[in-house]
Amino acid sequence: MDPRGAGIRTVMSAPAQDTSSRQAPASQDVFAGVLRRAPPAQQLPFQYFQDRNKRWPFSTSAAGAELLQRLFADARKVVEIIDSTIQQQCAADDAARERVLSAGVELYARKPSIKNADVTWSQEEYRHIGLQREYVKFKSVQRFTETWACMERADARGVFASLASAAQQKREVRVASLGGGPGFELIAVREYFNAKYPGVTLDLVSLDVEESWRASAEGLGLRFIQWDMKDGGVARACGGAIDFAIASYVFKMYMCENDVADWFARELADITACLVINRDEKLQQGCELVQSRGVDVLKLLRQDNGRDDRQLVFSRDRTFESWTSATPMAMTFPNVPYEEHKTSSDRGHRGGGGGAAGGWRRDGRSQGGAGRPSAPPRDPSRW
Repeated sequence: MDPRGAGIRTVMSAPAQDTSSRQAPASQDVFAGVLRRAPPAQQLPFQYFQDRNKRWPFSTSAAGAELLQRLFADARKVVEIIDSTIQQQCAADDAARERVLSAGVELYARKPSIKNADVTWSQEEYRHIGLQREYVKFKSVQRFTETWACMERADARGVFASLASAAQQKREVRVASLGGGPGFELIAVREYFNAKYPGVTLDLVSLDVEESWRASAEGLGLRFIQWDMKDGGVARACGGAIDFAIASYVFKMYMCENDVADWFARELADITACLVINRDEKLQQGCELVQSRGVDVLKLLRQDNGRDDRQLVFSRDRTFESWTSATPMAMTFPNVPYEEHKTSSDRGHRGGGGGAAGGWRRDGRSQGGAGRPSAPPRDPSRW
């Protein structure tokens, strides 16, 4: 047995192919091949995939592989809930069920709204049960690993220092995910706090306008509250004060408006911090929008090779550590989000991926890693 990852069971599969035009049987393990042992030459013992076609491997340790296995177990429960809903809606009509599944695959792959509305999916597409099944299969891994990496970086800056006293006082800590959908960001919060702050009792709440995510979130053991980003009132909606918030992939699309920035800045006065995770590296206008309202913006990714706003901490009247060029962090999920387009000196917190952590450079081509040719240009619509 490989001593680098003893005891970790991986689900292997044949080389991945593009499945956008067909739907695999629902009985097949939806996470087959997502986690695998790394080639012997690699420094870290496991590789995993965030993309649906399994083209871009990322590296992780045995501890990271265990976290992913637990994530898969949670996400399988959600897929079962969704499959049951599809079965009920289709009244045991196999042909109707296949149409729902195929439509979900098509919506996920094609992202028809992204060109016109600058949102991945419209609200109508987002509530499509077949699309939700695809979302759980693929976004669960990305959302979990990116949130975990963001929390590691934030923790190193002292963002969670208050949790030590909360554990001593046996006080419940409430974390709200703004626009959280099924809530895989909150699963990362639960796993991280259980590992790093084991005495803390958590109340995890997913807030989302799309009511149809309720069963999925509750299947993950979370509270779900239907809530509109424009309304604000996060503490009121959750039934009490918020300790931390997460805004994952919603800042640019839904929060960079004056009315939302107004309530967000006000409510941050009573929230220790909000972790903000974005797709875009350059969000100067959005950052300036909240900063003009007294919000402090702490950037968690290195800035010395170009602006990078993909992981931020928003707070008010609190002091956290700024980034320094100190000893690199040992990341559980190195290179998340991908940083191949940056110089080697700017990847100090990769954690030692052996040059094969996966991802894209700024020009859209895969870094490939040691011993591998560069992959074809990235197709953003496939992500």
